Amino acid sequence: MPLCYVQFREVELSDVFFDSLKGDYPGFEGWFLSKGQEKAYVSYDDIGEIDGFLYLKVEDEDLNDMTPSFQKKKRIKCGTFKIDARGTKMGERFVRKIFDFAMLHNISEIYVTIFDKHQGLINLLSRYGFRLCARKNAMTVNGQEGVYFKDFTWR
Repeated sequence: MPLCYVQFREVELSDVFFDSLKGDYPGFEGWFLSKGQEKAYVSYDDIGEIDGFLYLKVEDEDLNDMTPSFQKKKRIKCGTFKIDARGTKMGERFVRKIFDFAMLHNISEIYVTIFDKHQGLINLLSRYGFRLCARKNAMTVNGQEGVYFKDFTWR
């Protein structure tokens, strides 16, 4: 099925796809519901079940909840990047979407926060030039999230 760009409120939060995010991030459900009007990329498998979700946000602020911190700059944050790939090229497809989004908004820096346990996603993003540059200050039951940056200067 095609990749859809839809408002959060159109996505079924009770779908089992979101269970791991609910487990990793206390407050995920409240955050998700607060984004009702915002849009995300959603992928559905052949039987109509969610198998990918990508939320991208343009920010222009200091990043001071991590060590080291970063000065105010216009960047894209990958707020949520989750796939159930099962041997597909969906990860690469999502990375291309991130890069398209960056070009559309004329932004040259992208970042994402990831727990170390998600080695598949870390490996994928590393292949596309994302590098571990910081750690979130908050300690969670899953440890500290790594903060991966990509310089996306295409000029």
